[in-house]
Amino acid sequence: MRITLKLFAMLEKYLPTSRGGHNEAVVDVPDGASGWDVLRQFGVPREEVHMALVDGSYLAPEELESLKLEEGQTLAVWPPVAGG
Repeated sequence: MRITLKLFAMLEKYLPTSRGGHNEAVVDVPDGASGWDVLRQFGVPREEVHMALVDGSYLAPEELESLKLEEGQTLAVWPPVAGG
C-alpha cells in the first residue's frame, strides 16, 4: 500500500531521496504495517522519535506499534527538540 511519510528536522535524512519533496515522500509499505514498521523500514531509530501524527491526529510514540496504517494515510514524525 502507499502512504505519505513526513519526517521533520534531523529525521529528513531517513526519507528515500528519489521520491521525496522537502520533508515528505509517498512510499510503499506492507499492507497492515504499523507506524513502527514503517519507521523501521526506513531506518528511523526509536530514540529519535518524539511526536507523531497520523492524518493530523496526535499519537504518542508508544501508540505507533499498535496503530495499523491504511492506504493513503499520512504519517508525520518529529524528533525531540530543544532550544529556548
